[in-house]
Amino acid sequence: GEIGLQVTRSLARLSPMERAAFVLRHFEGRPIAEIGKTLGLRAGATKNCVFRAVAKLRQDLAPFLGESL
Repeated sequence: GEIGLQVTRSLARLSPMERAAFVLRHFEGRPIAEIGKTLGLRAGATKNCVFRAVAKLRQDLAPFLGESL
């Protein structure tokens, strides 16, 4: 319930590119090369985009999961 709502809010705060990269990687299980091709990014930029998205989501969700950063 509440965590799901917070995940949705956190995803909405990501940039469109970060959100797309995160969803393709973590929800659809796509490889980095395929994500990069889909989004028109090089492999390094794709990895960085996914990394930034994960870092932002971790920061947003840490209080809900009882984690400290």
